[in-house]
Order: sequence, then structure tokens, then C-alpha cells
Amino acid sequence: AFPRGIIRLIFLAILGVIAFIDLQHGVRPFDNHIKAIKYDLEWAFEPDKSLLLAYQRHIEIRNRDSFKKMFPNDKVIPYDEFRKPYLEEDSLRLARPVLHVIWPLLLLCILFPPRPRGIRINRKKKVIYQQHLGKEYWLAFIPEEGDPLSGIVYNLYGLYPFSLTGRYSLQIGIPEKDGKLPFLMYGCYPNPSLEHNRYLLRAIRDFVREDNPASLKYVGRCYKLPWLNPLIFLFNVGSIFRMPFNQKLADKQIEAELKAWKKRNENSKKHWFDAVQRQQQSVNQDLAELKMDNKI
Repeated sequence: AFPRGIIRLIFLAILGVIAFIDLQHGVRPFDNHIKAIKYDLEWAFEPDKSLLLAYQRHIEIRNRDSFKKMFPNDKVIPYDEFRKPYLEEDSLRLARPVLHVIWPLLLLCILFPPRPRGIRINRKKKVIYQQHLGKEYWLAFIPEEGDPLSGIVYNLYGLYPFSLTGRYSLQIGIPEKDGKLPFLMYGCYPNPSLEHNRYLLRAIRDFVREDNPASLKYVGRCYKLPWLNPLIFLFNVGSIFRMPFNQKLADKQIEAELKAWKKRNENSKKHWFDAVQRQQQSVNQDLAELKMDNKI
């Protein structure tokens, strides 16, 4: 949601600057751009509409007595001969209308990009996983006992440049195979409430433990409330389509990861969870120094 919202803000700022400049010159906003598009379309499909006016001017000038005296050999030329050089010299005449169709489609793709898939939970196989770049999946294991979130690292106070109210973005990190911990943003951006990030993590934890937790229903209601907030509307609305997701490919990778995981002894598994939790403690400590409570 954050990159999408920033792109939209930049686009709105550009529109605002263009409108301001037009108003400064006493022109209706975007009127010149609309006229330019109309001209390109007419010039491509109805060039005679413009050329006939020029041809009438051509006839008027050459029929003047003063012109005949100065240029006695310049006669009125036939219309077909008159229009030919105009059409031949403009090689982009038919290309411009195509560009006027393509650039709005590209703009729509930029302003309304597909939503990336969120994290998924497989309670049967005890894994939390996230699609990455279409064909790769980050995988976090769920311990047999203890906190179901022990295999991920979370940050309740992620990036949020409009933090006038302190409503930050939720970040969740799932370890890669090489041990790196990329953080991704989840949830509604910005948050509809100060406790929204905690509700999301509690819902994940409860979903692992039970079939239909009440906390999950509560979070669902929270997502339906915030559209009166202009920033939430700007950053989240319009994401109708989702990134394609290949469940068979995901299951195949999960099986491969689980096969390797089951070959580990208990000490190795404990070491993996301990390493993740050390990173969680580091995040908690850094936030505590900023007087932020990252515990759920």
C-alpha cells in the first residue's frame, strides 16, 4: 500500500502544479492538454479539417492582385497536391493517437497496481509463508509448543512518513534460506487505530491455535471502517486485482523445505527458532529505546 500511495501522491502533486500554472495564465486547468489531444486525433483521422482552412488561405493569398504582381508564376495548386507534403512530412501523424491510448493504460497500471499476496498459514503443516517475486516463497516454521509467532520477526512501528498520529505500518520478517530477514509491510496503511497492528498479529496467533477465532472477525470489521480517512483511502483504494499465486508451486516448495526441516534434530530446530527470536529481541530493544512497546 505504501509505494502505491506515494506514487498517487506524486501524481496528484503533478496534476496540482499543472492546474496551478494553467490558472496563473488564465487558462482552464488541462484545457491546453485536451486541445492538443483533440488536435492529434483530428490530424490523424480527419486531416482535411485543418488542411482545408489552410488551403482556403492559400487560394485567397494567390488571388490577390498584389501577390500576382509580385509572383506572377505562382498559381493556385490543386488541393491534392497541396495536402500531399503536409501528410508525407509528418511521419508520426498516425502514431500519436496510439500513444494517447497507451499512456493512460500505463498510468492506470501504475496508479492501480495488483495487490501483492499477504502471508499464508498452513496449520496442518505448521508453516507461515509469503510469496516473493512470483516463483519464490519465504517460509517460517511454527513450533510444536510455545508461541506460534516464534518463527517470524515483527515490528509494530514500521515505516510511516505521515506519523502525525503515530499510526505506523506493520512489518513482518520471514527468514530467507541464507538467514537474511527481509521485512514486508502488511495490513491497512496507515492503520485505522493505534492497536491495529497488534490485532493483526493476535489474529495470526489465534488462527494457528483454533479454527475460527473471534480476533479474526474483529480485524475483518476494522478493515471495513477506515475509508473516511483520506490517507487510508488514497493508499488502499483501487487495488482490485491480486498478484497471481501458484498454490501448487508453493506446496512443492513447502514440501521440500519441510523435508529438510524434519531431517534436523531437535537442537538444530531450537537453534533456528532461537536465532529468529534474537533478531526479534534486537528489534524490541531498538524500539524500547524510542519508548515504543513492540510486545503483543
